[in-house]
Amino acid sequence: MANLAARNQDREMMEVDRVGVKIDYRTVSQRFSCQDPQTLADGLRHLQQHGYTVISDVLDESEVNIAKNLIWQHLEGLKSPYKIKRGQIQTWNQWPGRHEAGIVEDFGSGNSQAQWFVRSVPAVKDVFAEIWQTRDLLCSMDGIGIFRPWHLNPQVQRRDIENNTNPWKTVGANWHVDQSPVTKPDRVCVQGIINLLPADETTGGLMVIPEGYGLLIHAQPGDLLLWDSRTVHCNTPSFVTPRQQPLNNDPIPSLLRMISYVCMTPLAFAENPDELINRRLDAFRYRLTTSHWPHEYQTMGGEISRGENTIELTDYQRNLILGVD
Repeated sequence: MANLAARNQDREMMEVDRVGVKIDYRTVSQRFSCQDPQTLADGLRHLQQHGYTVISDVLDESEVNIAKNLIWQHLEGLKSPYKIKRGQIQTWNQWPGRHEAGIVEDFGSGNSQAQWFVRSVPAVKDVFAEIWQTRDLLCSMDGIGIFRPWHLNPQVQRRDIENNTNPWKTVGANWHVDQSPVTKPDRVCVQGIINLLPADETTGGLMVIPEGYGLLIHAQPGDLLLWDSRTVHCNTPSFVTPRQQPLNNDPIPSLLRMISYVCMTPLAFAENPDELINRRLDAFRYRLTTSHWPHEYQTMGGEISRGENTIELTDYQRNLILGVD
């Protein structure tokens, strides 16, 4: 009875979003290390039971730093009108992608050096191989996610800094599922995010509805957030005003969120494997971003890069396009 009363009290303290969903943004998410087989198994059991999970230690600190640097290189390499420079917040107003969602799919982000680095970290495929019990996996070529520090937006007056007139602030409560329970009732896709910055109530991030209320997923750099495509989910801005500076008092402004979208599904799920592979090879060649469905070809993003991809794939990376180990 005491536990039930505590849970009811917790629900009374939840915030209600703009569409009436109660949100728990305080509870710290349980994390399951991929470095221990039993812990990983527990994490994937949590995915099966609740529709989401957080797998830790997928990227180490060095790999996280490399990925962040490569994403910045991609952003800084965009042509006019973009003049983005890391640490120079006055250059962040002109920004690619879908600002309301905090997703960047344009200009070949899905086939950028950054994304190919992240998806080729061996532990990423190892986790998906455990989910599907096969290593013949296709990898998505989807984009990146970035939240700018909306509270520091130099273009917005202080009185407007926290409301929806701030174009840097992600729009929350766009709840949806990415898999129809009618046409695809079984589990055929598990979506993923590699976190490159800490995620909590001061940053916003991914929310899911596992048990009748919204839950903000707390995560650390190097974590792989996974959710079943049948799980109701959305992105959300922060629930409390972010810190004015990082904890180390570094005066250089930083992003609130930087993530890599990654998903792998079995080649066996493809209806026409030969046609699919040819289209995926073309997507790499022409630097197109695809959806999170690796076995169903769909391009994403409005603005595309011109010219062919200059990245030289390793055999491991090329096999992620082909769906073989």
